[in-house]
Amino acid sequence: MRITRETLNERLNWTLDQKVDHSLFTIENALAYSNGNAYVSFSGGKDSTILLYLAKIVKPDIKAVFFNTTNEFPEIYKFIKEFDCIKVQPEMNLKSVIEKCGFPLISKEQAQYIREARTTKSEKLLELRLNGRKGNQGKISNKWQHLINAPFDISEKCCYHLKKRPAYKFEKENKLFPIIGTSVNESRLRLQKYLTTGCNAFEVNRPASYPISIWTDEDKWNFIRQNKIPYCEIYDKGETQTGCMICGFGCHKDDRFIRLKETQTKAFEIGMNYKNNGVTYDVAIQTALKKPMCGGAIF
Repeated sequence: MRITRETLNERLNWTLDQKVDHSLFTIENALAYSNGNAYVSFSGGKDSTILLYLAKIVKPDIKAVFFNTTNEFPEIYKFIKEFDCIKVQPEMNLKSVIEKCGFPLISKEQAQYIREARTTKSEKLLELRLNGRKGNQGKISNKWQHLINAPFDISEKCCYHLKKRPAYKFEKENKLFPIIGTSVNESRLRLQKYLTTGCNAFEVNRPASYPISIWTDEDKWNFIRQNKIPYCEIYDKGETQTGCMICGFGCHKDDRFIRLKETQTKAFEIGMNYKNNGVTYDVAIQTALKKPMCGGAIF
């Protein structure tokens, strides 16, 4: 079901109570669609913690599944021990994915475009990636076009190998429908997906439910506080997002690696020495951001 921008804006401005009711209704519909054979994708972050809380209101025995990227914050691993959740391991770890596919830099969308520009044999696709369509759609931003000729690979494939592929396999083997805690304000791709399908995406290749799509960060924290929901301590240490510790998507917008070096020094040093085509991660970041080394390091 397509959603107009006007409808989305109306929903974003709903009260928290309205959003909660909408989320519960979305979950009820997802469970009806799947005949109750569903699970909550639980990462240990605040979003999936809220989602699991809501889902258990509707179905108290719903399964929670943690897809281990092998690169989570220690606080996340500690937090998920408080829950009865299924733990799924990937076939590859982050180091192997980087060696095989490339570094996760800039954004999933731009990383995909850069990868395609570097590898495609299609002149039409290359033209699209270099110059885009109307409004620069499909284009590698001018800011990142220098990475087309970088001496290392850039790719969006880490998320596929570490999370999506294990999830697809789990769903197929267990015949379970996924309920996922992503929101439209997280990325342009998630916004576009919502406008195409709404909260319940039933008529797609991989049907899934996204009950808190229209929640803002303010909504989420207000709900946590109002309901006294326990959450991972990592947020009280300055992190605003969880997920892979050394993910480079969005690293040009914040100081995540500076914090990581201070708080998770060993993990930082290990991650920055991951290589692709003989180039280390820290050098790849420096090349991407065009920032000079400071005292021998960019961070």
